[in-house]
Amino acid sequence: ATDLKRQSASAHTRRSPTADFQPPRLESIESTRHGRTMASMTASLCAPNRVCPSLGGKRALGSTRALAAARAPARSNSRRSVTTRAVQEIAGADWKKEVLESDVPVLVDFWATWCGPCKLISKVVEKAEEAYDSDKLKIVKIEVDPNPDLVEEYGVYGLPTIILFKDGKMVEGSKREGAINLPKLKEHLASYGLE
Repeated sequence: ATDLKRQSASAHTRRSPTADFQPPRLESIESTRHGRTMASMTASLCAPNRVCPSLGGKRALGSTRALAAARAPARSNSRRSVTTRAVQEIAGADWKKEVLESDVPVLVDFWATWCGPCKLISKVVEKAEEAYDSDKLKIVKIEVDPNPDLVEEYGVYGLPTIILFKDGKMVEGSKREGAINLPKLKEHLASYGLE
């Protein structure tokens, strides 16, 4: 009976093989040029509950969320705060004032909320807004669904469509349908004298 009690007591004090494992301290390892620590990069390479060579053959502990949380502070330190100009979204009532009567050339992005490629090109248009001085090019967006008269007038049959306007008129040949990346957009605008 005493042997049975000893076995029971030793079973309660027995520890798992990973109980002594201590994860590497993030503060003790130098940062890399990207702002991430070596420990966070090691942690990202070791899937939870898998044998990890960078941890000396021990199993990596924790969950994917825990690993992401451990890396989050290192990532947030490397981010910069950047102020950007937002692309102006106009309504049909503003069309004449904002596009046709503008002193500078205007690039108009025709889009729709249900259009997937329109979402892709919106990021490109935002980057273009940052790349060009406001006294050289104005960029606006207009939604097509509430403005069918403009869609018909300018022949916008595919989305997304960008059109360049100068001196109150559509620049001949400047209409472009479909998604586009920033270098191609800059090349397109350069062909119309906008550098």
